Amino acid sequence: MSAEVLVIGGGLIGSAVAYGLVKAGLKDVLVIDPDLSGEWSSSELNAGGVRGTWSQTVNLELSKASIDFFSVHAEQVGYRPCGYLWLHRPGTWDAALRSREMHVRQGWPVEVLDVDGIRTRVPFIDKTSDLAGGLFGVRDGLVNPNRLKEHFREEAMREGARFLDSSYFCGADFASAGKVTADVFRFASGLSSAGKRELLSKNPSGRDGFSKEEGEWIRVETDRVVNAGGAWAPEIARRLGYACPSQPVRRQISLFHARELDLTPYGMIIDPSGVYFHPESIYGLSGFATPGEKPGFRFDYDGDSFFEEWIWPSLYERSTAFESLRHVSGWAGLYEESPDHHAIVGEAFGGSVPGGRVFEAHSFSGHGAMQSYAAGRALAEKMVTGRYQTIDLEPLSATRFRDGKAIPGETWVI
Repeated sequence: MSAEVLVIGGGLIGSAVAYGLVKAGLKDVLVIDPDLSGEWSSSELNAGGVRGTWSQTVNLELSKASIDFFSVHAEQVGYRPCGYLWLHRPGTWDAALRSREMHVRQGWPVEVLDVDGIRTRVPFIDKTSDLAGGLFGVRDGLVNPNRLKEHFREEAMREGARFLDSSYFCGADFASAGKVTADVFRFASGLSSAGKRELLSKNPSGRDGFSKEEGEWIRVETDRVVNAGGAWAPEIARRLGYACPSQPVRRQISLFHARELDLTPYGMIIDPSGVYFHPESIYGLSGFATPGEKPGFRFDYDGDSFFEEWIWPSLYERSTAFESLRHVSGWAGLYEESPDHHAIVGEAFGGSVPGGRVFEAHSFSGHGAMQSYAAGRALAEKMVTGRYQTIDLEPLSATRFRDGKAIPGETWVI
């Protein structure tokens, strides 16, 4: 097979990159993924939050441009501007207000609420003695990640992009002048749920891990490659011949039922403890980044023990409505965390990678959905014209770690 650009990874970011490339005029794009349905991908397992409330300007710019896009296509992508409410204790309040000044300068509407204002806006939050105030992102809200991903794909395919399912990238050869030859294994009949999980946990490379009975080998000749592998980006980078500093880290989400409390009028609420929650159908959805979580490809949900140790105590301390909850279910997915919690976007450098042949868009540390459109558009600009035009993402190049130019770490991470 051949293509001008091979995108490795068909999740939200890979699909957004394909969309950006075809909109920029580069139509011959091939996207490969072992599971385009995304059963174990971060795109399908995330909470669906979108926000412009960040501590660093580059993240606000990416989210703002993406949310502008979501608002235009609200029906197709399920965007609801139901807001983000960040609750703060005295120790973080001053820093939050300074960030809010940046939000306002950048044209992002964020309301300042005192404690009475919090209780007025969200009456069920009635345990507020430890709070100093709250910030409410007016245009922040929720999207449907699956519908957003499918929108990118449908629009990209309409203009010529191809998506190849059940296709696993194993390695690449840069020997041919100006070309990259990628080795891809195509499973003949797809994979079962357990088979996908095993593949994506073990991450085999080389021909020894596959048999002819399972499928066939495909060689893809292309001009350029994009590593959009999400939590698997470090593995893909290794097979491409360069090093990626990010790591896959498990994050868990719980569904719960609060008797006689309707959460549907509200958006995302982030407690000072780090526990966040929002409505999900008739339930509440809540998550938390457990401290000391070891990197790795882990998809096990800890069930009642996770909910009772990490979620319920914080909810209990915030509202009498949460004193009696029923844990319904939950799941685990993967963040891909960079050292500073910022995405890595741009041309790949180092190792055996020739210049101008490999690009990357990954390590969004949980905010890929909310920045997907702008990141895909910006990387497409860089690849097609040689420079960023709408948003300067040079600060997100992986060279920031090599050159000691890391931007300040993002603090508004959940």
